[in-house]
Amino acid sequence: MVCCVTARILVIDDDALIREMFRFYLDQQGHSVTALDGGAAAVEHCRQSPPDLVMCDLRMPGMDGLTVLREIHAAVPGLPVIVISGTGDMADAISALKLGAADFLTKPIEDFAVLDHAVGKALERARLEAENRAYRASLEATNARLTATLRQLEADEEHGRQIQFALLPESPARFGAFELSRFIAPSTFLSGDFVDYFSIDANHFGFYMADVAGHGVPSAVITVLLKGSVGRHLENYRRFGDTTITSPAALLAALNDEFLVARYGKHLTMFYGVIGIADGRLTCANAGQYPFPMLTDDAGLREIGGRSAPVGLFDGAQYRSEEFSFDGEGALRLFSDGALELIPLLSLQDRKEALRALAANRELDAEGLAAGLGVWDKAHRPDDVSVLSLRRIAPA
Repeated sequence: MVCCVTARILVIDDDALIREMFRFYLDQQGHSVTALDGGAAAVEHCRQSPPDLVMCDLRMPGMDGLTVLREIHAAVPGLPVIVISGTGDMADAISALKLGAADFLTKPIEDFAVLDHAVGKALERARLEAENRAYRASLEATNARLTATLRQLEADEEHGRQIQFALLPESPARFGAFELSRFIAPSTFLSGDFVDYFSIDANHFGFYMADVAGHGVPSAVITVLLKGSVGRHLENYRRFGDTTITSPAALLAALNDEFLVARYGKHLTMFYGVIGIADGRLTCANAGQYPFPMLTDDAGLREIGGRSAPVGLFDGAQYRSEEFSFDGEGALRLFSDGALELIPLLSLQDRKEALRALAANRELDAEGLAAGLGVWDKAHRPDDVSVLSLRRIAPA
């Protein structure tokens, strides 16, 4: 689908009638148009004040269109250029496209829908490329932090704890009407638990809770590797349209394969979900996460996810995606298994009921849920404890 946006467009053509025709039509479509009659002046204009899109005639006296294309790309990398020819020569089209032209059109343009499509497609492609460049820069920065994390974990547990926690998402965070918050309390310096949430695209965000078997440095390292793996799937979606990150069951299966191939010697439980911001639709899958996530809304509280294999333990493990709707001011609560050990009741069933009663209180965020568990008393915290809270809050 071609993006329909207004843009700053530079038209380059030595024919005054053609320039004015393009200026008039594009103005009518809501664009801001600058028209120039020479290539050299146009290149300098792009250097000084880059437009969003350039439309350039191929045959012009002095600097021809292909030279203009080369000069503009050298001056402003990534600026989309549509080359327009009065001959429709295939060799010209091939040359322009090899030099990086966004499109090649022939004039006279009899159907302006063709022009609209070319302009929209070029602008959309430029937008996606800009997003990818920004995301690659962000990913490189994240990878640098991950590398630093691994080094520090080996050198100093206390420093490792600080860096590991720096990789956690901001708490609380908002995605439309949804508020997410998290809490992690390690049993030692470093945690085998990890939670994360992130934007996937304009209308979706993802979140997960993971609990690596064991404690200390080895388990903490796995949480860092997990964040990197999920980040790569997110990059593949944004760059190549790979939908694994949007399908919870597919992501868990992919992570299972990756961990088995890498032979980390560790496995983890994990719950992963994707939510549509506009419709409140939750798609999720479980990989051995226990206690089961608890979804509470006006219909009451119910456990979701079901039993399934952990990640990195069984070859060919199968996972199943489920769908739910967030109605009204619903909430989803996730606890690691260390939460059950904090509840001072004898039977497992009683502890589960106490956890359900706590989760049903939709007024509490992750910090409030953690306080209700009594996590502050480290002497009675035999395992890592993590809490992930997701609440849909109605507008005031």
